[in-house]
Amino acid sequence: MEPLRFSLLGPLRAWRGPTELSLGSPQQQAVLAALLLRRGRHATTDELIAAVWASPPTGAASVVRTYISKLRRVLGTRWDRTRSVSALRSGPGGYALSLPADASDAALLEKEMAEARRHRDGGRSDEARGVLLRALGRWSGSPLAGVPGPVAEAERERLVELRLTLEISVLSLDLELGQHRQAVPELFRLTAAHPLREEPRRLLMTALFRCGRRAEALALYEETRRILASELGVAPAASLRRLRDRIMAGEPGPGLGAAKEPAGHPSTDTAQERQGSLATLPTDLPDFTGRAAETDELVAALSAGSAATGVAVVSGMGGVGKTSLAVHAAHRLASSFPDGQLYADLGTRDDQPVALDDILSCFLQTLGGQDIVVPHDRVERAALFRTLVAGRRVLFVLDDASDAAQVRQLLPGSALCAVLVTSRTRLSSLSATVRIALDAPPPDEAMEMFARMIGSPIRDADALVLGRLVEVTGGLPLAIRVLASRHAARAGWPVAQTLGGLRGGPHLLPALRAEGLSVADSIQAGFGRLDKDQARAFLLPARAGMRDFTTTEAMTLLDAERREVRRLMDSLVDAGMLTSAARERYGYHALFFAFARGHDRGHTD
Repeated sequence: MEPLRFSLLGPLRAWRGPTELSLGSPQQQAVLAALLLRRGRHATTDELIAAVWASPPTGAASVVRTYISKLRRVLGTRWDRTRSVSALRSGPGGYALSLPADASDAALLEKEMAEARRHRDGGRSDEARGVLLRALGRWSGSPLAGVPGPVAEAERERLVELRLTLEISVLSLDLELGQHRQAVPELFRLTAAHPLREEPRRLLMTALFRCGRRAEALALYEETRRILASELGVAPAASLRRLRDRIMAGEPGPGLGAAKEPAGHPSTDTAQERQGSLATLPTDLPDFTGRAAETDELVAALSAGSAATGVAVVSGMGGVGKTSLAVHAAHRLASSFPDGQLYADLGTRDDQPVALDDILSCFLQTLGGQDIVVPHDRVERAALFRTLVAGRRVLFVLDDASDAAQVRQLLPGSALCAVLVTSRTRLSSLSATVRIALDAPPPDEAMEMFARMIGSPIRDADALVLGRLVEVTGGLPLAIRVLASRHAARAGWPVAQTLGGLRGGPHLLPALRAEGLSVADSIQAGFGRLDKDQARAFLLPARAGMRDFTTTEAMTLLDAERREVRRLMDSLVDAGMLTSAARERYGYHALFFAFARGHDRGHTD
């Protein structure tokens, strides 16, 4: 009989020769996975029960014996001289799978890792890289996808971590072999997918420096420092700080200096790279989805050139994806602004607006170097800023502006430059080349966004649950990203299993929080910018249960005249807190309605 083969580096699968076998229910697959992971050692019935259920049902032992019987029939038997022998054997210690050492892709993976280590220890980096790439090619999705139980979950986490280790090892070898240019795009992807991992960031800083992109390498360090401080309250590791210091000093040092280009790969340095480009944009999202028309409009408007500074304004409610769109478009525009692409977050810090003096100082130090003398007077700072950008093609991304006055003080005077502004308000008094009022995407695009974020298509069985969640969240991109983060933490589970317990109503908003992302905090940031009258006008209709309402209905609630009510409601539309589909008719986005209904009633007094 032909040998058995198993795959664990994706959905659990088995073959007898070329024929794929049907492995039964998810719980039956969990029993098989537990036996495969024991590598020929016996597993007792109690151990198999613990592998399948965190809280075993009544009669679990009988169910396990049934699964064992079915698996024996699926895996078949072979003849050994005069008797038939099953791959799945019973013994005094329980049950065991009798298989060759290399019967699973996970076992082959470990052999290849050992082979790669031998090559690397022997100074054969190229051979080691080839073996690791072959090992990475064995993955076919999330390990043990769809297999339930504590043992499968633990093994899934181990294998996911192992894959990341292998990816980092390959990229480290790329840098050893002088393939730093080819490594940069993949390193950007890894740093975006694993923002708290320092090793991919160390490799990316090194690769950027070798490519002549010193400013980007230093900007990446600053981004890393901010993320670690915000998320974990820690500073970067000493090795990363030393790397930053060496890059600032322009001292190559061990492993940092540009490696010799391999044969057949001539250098592609440009004059811009040799001089160093100013680039402080955040990393583009690898799973950015949709917004194609808006992106094309921004790129066309800001790359066309004009007699004055090009200004684009992207406005919309909190969590609608303004920053993601602006950063994505800015990366598309980078080649049109070879002298630099600079980013500044103008949003509040600890409920206090960012000081314009600090933003100008940061721009001056980036444009003029650390040795520049920054004037104390804001007018002088602004004048020096315009002087430094004169004659340069620089793109500025001003994120989360509070009002037009804040933006005006940061506009360069050069027509060669362009400015991309995001704001919750419409910034109507700001002269702009193009304006984009961003709304939540349609349901099909929101579901596609979720699929891109989790890295796999939506199963038919999950589409109904996801569609309902898209409906109750109004398709708000930030909410979709939170849902995707919750699901990613349980890799291999069906969407219905991880998200099925979420429902609309007052309990949904507190649940939309994951890994530093919070829909409620995003809405609160906009609410915190309202004055007392605006806050009251925002809260009262929702407290009365009115998701949509007219000016007349609001007059009764607010006990105010039509003109004043219209002014307040229009100001809330401009601030991105309400929507308006027709004159004197207003409404809430689903999650903003939930926020208003659940907010502290003291704010309406």
